[in-house]
Amino acid sequence: EVDAAPGRVGEVCSILPHIVRALLSNSGCMGYAITDNRRAKNSWIVSGYWESESLMHAHFDHPELAGFMDMLRAGMASRIKFNTFIINPAEDQRRVPHG
Repeated sequence: EVDAAPGRVGEVCSILPHIVRALLSNSGCMGYAITDNRRAKNSWIVSGYWESESLMHAHFDHPELAGFMDMLRAGMASRIKFNTFIINPAEDQRRVPHG
């Protein structure tokens, strides 16, 4: 999640697509999306998708991720929140229904 600082919405809207394009083309990511955060004004949710957990971890070492931190340092973003969600289909197959 990326929240624009007051008066800096235009700059954040301009730079987010550049960061996402660079990450998508250079980091082994399967896909990226930017959507409006409906819970907060002037906020966006940036989502990335990988084939494996190891590819996701390698992605977090990519230099282009520094673009998010640069937005904070420059005062363009007031908050950036990172979350990870790992879906492992193998775990679902091991579940046995109780009955």
